[in-house]
Amino acid sequence: MSRKKWIRLPSSKKTRDSSAINEENASKEQQEENKDEQDKAEETASIKESAAAAPKKKPKNEPSPKRIAWRRRLKKARKVLCILLVFFAAAAVGLHYYIEKENETLEVTFYHLQSDEVEAAFRIVQLSDLHLHEFGEKNAELVDWIKRLNPDIIAITGDMNNRFNDDTHVVTELCTQLTDITDVYYVMGNHEWVDYIHRKTNIKKDLVATGVVMLENSYIETEINGNKVVIGGLVNEVSNYEKYTGPQFMEKFMKADGFKLLLVHYPEYFLGTLNQFRVDLAMCGHTHGGLIRIPHFGGLYASDQGFLPELYEGMQTVKGGSVVVVSRGLGNNSKIPRINNNPEIVVVDVNWY
Repeated sequence: MSRKKWIRLPSSKKTRDSSAINEENASKEQQEENKDEQDKAEETASIKESAAAAPKKKPKNEPSPKRIAWRRRLKKARKVLCILLVFFAAAAVGLHYYIEKENETLEVTFYHLQSDEVEAAFRIVQLSDLHLHEFGEKNAELVDWIKRLNPDIIAITGDMNNRFNDDTHVVTELCTQLTDITDVYYVMGNHEWVDYIHRKTNIKKDLVATGVVMLENSYIETEINGNKVVIGGLVNEVSNYEKYTGPQFMEKFMKADGFKLLLVHYPEYFLGTLNQFRVDLAMCGHTHGGLIRIPHFGGLYASDQGFLPELYEGMQTVKGGSVVVVSRGLGNNSKIPRINNNPEIVVVDVNWY
């Protein structure tokens, strides 16, 4: 029986150095990590490509392009509206200030009237439609203007008060000052007439006590600068002309000898009713100058003539030959403001030339 022999090989041939093995293992691990990172990068890129290629889903609450555009227009419209509101508010304040200032600024209008009935000049100052307004304390500014105008007579053509207002001190104080300047002739307007006839107040008595000459469908013959002048006063509106003996008064007035000056509150009388008479000079009020004076068109509205009235301001020769002067007045009692319509003092210089 033969025996096996074991031969020991040298150790360098049987195993490798341990440091080389460790390096090899570390290299393998690094390669595996690099491969994992590369796989992850490729997977991420693939997901991104898929997401980019896939159609985007619209969020449930995201508005449509039309709605976005509408919201933008609405926002812009709101801004424009705010700007317009500020502009109109500023314009309204400016207009209010302008109207107030204008209505406190007196204007004097001069007219010249040639008449064969006179031999020497005389001046008439007309006041109308004060409506209890005051130009300075106790109307000092108004009185000062009249003093400087140096009239021979003062003609008042009504509505110096407001109806249903029993406090007439503004008018009586003014008339007291005016009678210290010269003779004052007064015809009542619709506001005085309502209080005097219908409410039975003391307005006529109080006015007469100031020294004015009250003309109530009556006339007075006087002399002014050597001229014989007949001054008459026709009261009440056109519709009551016959009721309050208007025709009888006019017949007597026209027969009087001299320059005929007729004070009548209503210019509407000269749109037909009094066209049969030739009055040398008629002085009227009532229209407030048409309230709003529109350039190139004139007065907008007069209470008894309506829109675009015919007789609302100025001097006109009407059918029948009467010369009619209509004052724009000094105040206002209407809800419609006076615009482009300063309070007016009328001056008429009557002369032979």
